[in-house]
Amino acid sequence: MNKQLDRKMYEETVLIETSRQFERFNELAQLAQVLQEVCQDGERIFNGYTNIIGDIWYAFYTSAPQLDQGKKERYPTQYGLLSKLLQTEEFARWHTLTASDDLLAVLTAVAVGERLKELLSYNTEVQEALLKKQRALRSEERAKARLGHMNNLAAAGSQEEKRTELQREFVQKQLSYAMQDKIQAERAIQEAFQNITGQQLQQILAETKQETKKTKQALFEIGTIDGKKSDQLPMSEQFQLVEHIQKHDTLKKIAEMTGKFKRIAKKRMKVKHEVTMERKDVTLGQEVARLLPTEVANFIMPDSKLDFLRRYAEQQTFVFDTKGKNRKGRGPIIICMDESSSMTSIMEESKAFCLALLMIARRQKRDFAIIPFASDIGEILIFPKGRSSSKDIITFSNHFLGGGTNYEKPLRASLEILGKSDFNEADILFVTDGSSFLSSRFIEDFNIAKKKRKFECTSIVLTNLINTVDMELVNSFSDKVIEVNELFEAEEVFTLH
Repeated sequence: MNKQLDRKMYEETVLIETSRQFERFNELAQLAQVLQEVCQDGERIFNGYTNIIGDIWYAFYTSAPQLDQGKKERYPTQYGLLSKLLQTEEFARWHTLTASDDLLAVLTAVAVGERLKELLSYNTEVQEALLKKQRALRSEERAKARLGHMNNLAAAGSQEEKRTELQREFVQKQLSYAMQDKIQAERAIQEAFQNITGQQLQQILAETKQETKKTKQALFEIGTIDGKKSDQLPMSEQFQLVEHIQKHDTLKKIAEMTGKFKRIAKKRMKVKHEVTMERKDVTLGQEVARLLPTEVANFIMPDSKLDFLRRYAEQQTFVFDTKGKNRKGRGPIIICMDESSSMTSIMEESKAFCLALLMIARRQKRDFAIIPFASDIGEILIFPKGRSSSKDIITFSNHFLGGGTNYEKPLRASLEILGKSDFNEADILFVTDGSSFLSSRFIEDFNIAKKKRKFECTSIVLTNLINTVDMELVNSFSDKVIEVNELFEAEEVFTLH
């Protein structure tokens, strides 16, 4: 960024200003690289672009933006653009959400600023003017350098004073022409700004609003994984996440899918909370808390009440069986996630699946580990009590192994993690869509370790027409196998452990 922008990005406004207006924007600009970049790029097109972006930000941020009539003549381009912007219907609708929201106001200003640049880039007159301005600036720079050199010669008492004077006149004319060309080019660009219509601004706002909503929603999905609300994250961390989301479509897709998994998990966990016992099978008994709804109805209805009481006394009423209920409760979780080449098509889905489980681990204060694997294992990520940082999420989301499939290495790594005190009561969740080889000795040793350390291994197998999974092999080391076509179908995993 040039020194002028680094020193003070926003210093002139056509809105009725407040004491903190400029200071706050410049603080945000220091935190947000995207805001710095849009201002810097815009200044190359039009002197004062930063002030325009600053006013757009403030218009969306302040509760009741008002134009300062006294600035109309002094800053006609900036005033005209803001006047048209404030009159659009989209501004009135969108402003109700952006007011007093630093992040949303900045995202909107950046998005509008980018669209304005795009709009001008399609204008051939603006492009010609920019080329003319660049040539004029180079000519101006060369002319000033030559004049400086001549002044040095004159100061040294050169013998060719007359000749030097003629050259000076020639160079001064060149400088004058360059400055005139620069002024003409800037006027042409200024006119292009002034010709932007309210309808164009309306369309820009309508389009950027949707993009901004998606970005903030993605920030919410990713930013809340560590248990905080997204607006509780430091502003610098929010902007860091935003920049990665905007620059990496993969992270945006992962965020969207994480949101879907979180909704599935929330629904499943709500059901589990309401039904405190696992009720898959029916048996006979007389525990009131486990009576089937039909038996409760038999007790209430006069015609069937006596029969119910007789059967209840004989322990012949139907109740839910609880033999399958959770073994240990909320222990640590180790996920072995297949990242072989065949998983590339659902890379975002698999990442989101892990992040949704990480969110649950954070809420329940459970230690959590992710072991990505293909032909070999990738970087193992450990999250004590489910705690993670934005950097952790970005790093995990941006890495994918590819390659073949090896079951033994991630399972061995799981056993090593289980040997640590924090994970000695962990369970393993093994996710794969491919086949591998395991020796009978390893399977035997692994199953002995399960009994000795009292942990379970649940496997999720993604089945499709392309990949063939050796189900017998997976069953040989798993306590439970869940077959699904996509991970969104593996709902029971969110309440399995």
